[in-house]
Amino acid sequence: LGVMTADGKERTTLATFRFIFAFAGSLVVLAAAEPLVGYFSRWGGGGPNLQRGWQWAAAVFAILAAILFWFTFAWTRERIKPVSEATSLKDDLRDLLKNRPWFVLLGAGIATIFFNSIRDGAAIYYFKYYLRTQDAFSLPTLKLTIGWSSLYFVLGQAANILGVILAKPISDRIGKKNTFFAAMLSASVFSFLVYGLSPDSVLLVLVLQCCISASAGFVFPLLWSMYADTADYSEWKTGRRATGLVFSASSMSQKFGWTLGGAFAGWLLAFYGFQANVVQNDSTQTGIRMMVSLYPAIGALVSGLFMLVYPLKEAFLKEIETDLAARRATQVNPPTT
Repeated sequence: LGVMTADGKERTTLATFRFIFAFAGSLVVLAAAEPLVGYFSRWGGGGPNLQRGWQWAAAVFAILAAILFWFTFAWTRERIKPVSEATSLKDDLRDLLKNRPWFVLLGAGIATIFFNSIRDGAAIYYFKYYLRTQDAFSLPTLKLTIGWSSLYFVLGQAANILGVILAKPISDRIGKKNTFFAAMLSASVFSFLVYGLSPDSVLLVLVLQCCISASAGFVFPLLWSMYADTADYSEWKTGRRATGLVFSASSMSQKFGWTLGGAFAGWLLAFYGFQANVVQNDSTQTGIRMMVSLYPAIGALVSGLFMLVYPLKEAFLKEIETDLAARRATQVNPPTT
């Protein structure tokens, strides 16, 4: 995004399209996985072979992904040229370590990952051991049964898409920083409400899941659009551009955050004395409830609070964009003496 366009609003538009199709792809995988497994597991005669079914289903998704990645490469154009082509990894790292907006955004991003990974990691346990319900409805003609937890995740993905779509028009009105803060604050409030739900409140759980996921959906396109803004800020301050390092370091930290978040969910389950396939005691049930409500709420709140000290407001970004455009024009057409 940082080298496709210099316009901050266009970056948000591009990130919006990116995440709309990302979540749509997730829905396709969720809907197609089990039918594909069932189809491929019947290959070769004999009884169903689920191992073969999963292997071939994964192969289909892998081939489709490889084709789409190739088109992404072939159809992408880098339009923003750095003022100076001279670069070294040492200088790029030094610039990154001095990039305060990037560090603030990194903290917000990691807190957001904590918010998401704890909720996602605990959801299945929440439905099985606290709500104690499994099947939502069946489609006999398709020999398909939908569980409440599956419906929970599908509705979450759909609500994410809604939030992604709304991020652009709202951020155009009130700014990326304010939109990010409001989205995480609302996600925090809705997550706190989940803690008070009783085991017979399945429908309310789904309603709040939609509200939380829609709020979180705002953040996905904004976060990556704002990372591109921090690359502009670094170039404006140092005269050197290291967009690749800004994005790769951001992506690496997010992958690391997802890894720790998933592990943290397991550690919390162990801490609260979870044991699989038995009735959980009150302490364990309380812990599982906290993992889908209070802990994510704290993560979302921390993410929002980072925005209070994020310095790149829209007026400042416009000033940076204008200055960089003037520098690049001078670099392309140097003044004659």
